[in-house]
Amino acid sequence: MIHKKYAYIGIAAAAGVIAAVIILTQISTGPSVSIVPVGISAFTLDYTYEEVNSDLKSTLITQNINMSNPLKFSTTADINQYCNFLSNQTKQAMLEYCTSTEIKDEHANFLGNLNMVGSSLAPVLVITTAQSDPVFSNYKDVKTLFGDVLNETVCQCWNKEKPGGYSTLSDMMDALRDFHLKGKEPNSTTHGIPLGGKHFEIELSTNSQGYLWKFLVAK
Repeated sequence: MIHKKYAYIGIAAAAGVIAAVIILTQISTGPSVSIVPVGISAFTLDYTYEEVNSDLKSTLITQNINMSNPLKFSTTADINQYCNFLSNQTKQAMLEYCTSTEIKDEHANFLGNLNMVGSSLAPVLVITTAQSDPVFSNYKDVKTLFGDVLNETVCQCWNKEKPGGYSTLSDMMDALRDFHLKGKEPNSTTHGIPLGGKHFEIELSTNSQGYLWKFLVAK
């Protein structure tokens, strides 16, 4: 299994970066925004692995998207093998626990994964990935998945805050998709966006199967 490496535990947005409109940036490596954690407890999110996995699974099934029961990893060897997501090995070594699930559409076709890493009590980083084919035939399912993840792991406050000036998460994803398709780089990102006391980030990358979407959540 090949893991995309991230440069941070928390997603920090620089002041003034996000204003009336979201700033979309094409990148050739991972997200550039990073912070140095004092301790993993400083970045734990306000929910447990069990809460997110259970609630999200229940929500998705009502929309004909199936999520598996989570695989759970707690040993250093297993975390390094199956949950090695952080490029900084000092930060990677701080991780104490990880869960991973597989997500499929109503026809049992693979859609993506939900991974959470952090302390033994709560995650510090939620990573949702979804694969689209070259013509975005399952784009509706990707939007549904990301929307449900946002509601469960960030807040249900989009309509109140409208980050980046976008009326919906769907509109923001459309803007990132259009920006990416017009560009010449393999990776595009929104960078960290504050919402509901947390930060989220959306990435879109071109790969051999089409396009890989990522939705990241942290403090």
